[in-house]
Amino acid sequence: MRWGALKELAILIAIFAAVWAGFSYYNYDKIENLFSISLEKEAELSEFMTKHLMTDFEFIHDQSLDSSIQIITNRLLSNLDSPQYAYKFHIINEPEANAFTTLDGNIYIFSGLIDEVSSAEELALILAHEIGHAENKHVVEKLIKTIGIEALFSIMTGGDPVLISEISKITLSTSFDRLNEEEADDFALKLAYDSKINPRRLAQFFLKMKAKDQSALQEKLAFISTHPMSNDRIKKSSDFAISDDFEEVSIPLDWEVVKEYLN
Repeated sequence: MRWGALKELAILIAIFAAVWAGFSYYNYDKIENLFSISLEKEAELSEFMTKHLMTDFEFIHDQSLDSSIQIITNRLLSNLDSPQYAYKFHIINEPEANAFTTLDGNIYIFSGLIDEVSSAEELALILAHEIGHAENKHVVEKLIKTIGIEALFSIMTGGDPVLISEISKITLSTSFDRLNEEEADDFALKLAYDSKINPRRLAQFFLKMKAKDQSALQEKLAFISTHPMSNDRIKKSSDFAISDDFEEVSIPLDWEVVKEYLN
């Protein structure tokens, strides 16, 4: 009996040693790089997607409106250390209050969102959130989780327009997971704070959206379906620590005038 027990103990020790060695020599970069593709490949796929979106949506090209969005995004990007992309912001003529991020730093803003927010600062928080998705590679992660790395690389090299169309639909129609949303929120709140914009404005916007009636939520406020607004997310923004000497610097835009550029 004693010899059998010692033998079992020796087996357990050997198994433990093998597992420990495996963890010691495992390349953890594989986990970190699981959702990585080169910036060059991402730019190629983004070009295909942009062409597809150009056929599906009506884009607004108005110099005054573009300049207004640039004033907002310049405030954010000037306070972002080493951005991964040369960000490009596009305005789409759609009534839904929504914004979304695709690949290669392309961020799309629906005209309905511009009409829905109460100020340039509110829109800045939302765009900071979208920049957070881009900087954290959430779009690439979502695509790979949905269709797989092999399929994504196949589409990227083949450029099949039907498959590119499907990728675009995935990007537009599916929300990020809870962890992605939390990371984008954390990123947005810090970037807003660094940009002298009150981070608590994000909670104000979320609360306003949740207060809308159910028919409006279903018909117009697509932002809620693609960016679920949990109470935890609202609380995080509401409770964001602001120093006593923090002073918000207003973005120099008359938002009612900006809305008129949509017409």
